[in-house]
Amino acid sequence: MNGIPSDLLAPPSPQDVHVWHWDLDARCGDLDRYWEMLSTQEHERANKFHFERHRRRFVAGRGELRRLLSRYLSLSPQAVALGFGPEGKPFCTTRSPGGRLYFNLSHSDNTAALAVSNGFEVGIDIEHVRPIEECVPLEVFSTRECAEFAALPHAEQQQVFFETWTRKEACLKALGTGFVLPAAHFEFDLSSRGDTTPRFIGGEAEEAAHWFVRALPFNPACAGAVAARHRDWSIVMMC
Repeated sequence: MNGIPSDLLAPPSPQDVHVWHWDLDARCGDLDRYWEMLSTQEHERANKFHFERHRRRFVAGRGELRRLLSRYLSLSPQAVALGFGPEGKPFCTTRSPGGRLYFNLSHSDNTAALAVSNGFEVGIDIEHVRPIEECVPLEVFSTRECAEFAALPHAEQQQVFFETWTRKEACLKALGTGFVLPAAHFEFDLSSRGDTTPRFIGGEAEEAAHWFVRALPFNPACAGAVAARHRDWSIVMMC
């Protein structure tokens, strides 16, 4: 796992986003090899985790990220050069022979998911569905979304909340701003399920029309979304 990989990957087409997902706990068996792939900065970050389980999951996540990117870039995992945007979003500083790769990584509990695109920014978010506190929708929803949420049958609210939350965070991650912008900056029609387009972005419908958000086909216990300010693209689930 230390040299240039033999199982190289062609970059996604400009109309596709490759999505990978893996069990972080299952990957912990390769922890020593993943550790060797990480940068000094990543080693320092890993060592700051208080709980061993969280440290191991971080190493398994970053190590597998480097391994996958190395297959696209025809480099060793250690040679994959990562930079960081103003709000900390990582990006490839190494150019792929087939174009410029963009990627985004998300994890929730023991599940990690990676989106890889060619030529346009992408954001991905996954969340394990769990009980929500009553005040949380008020913090992430617009006034209109709050009204739509309150009108939902109680049995649907949990799933709709996490579907909407992952849509919003995937959009924010595609921008690379994190939560410098409020979650309500991206507003959705809560009656729309699956793939969708934001209703408003910053209150503007015209900007929203440039965006597309696709739902990830995970099991009902895990919501997920991929977003890009780019139209006419599809998800390709990778093994």
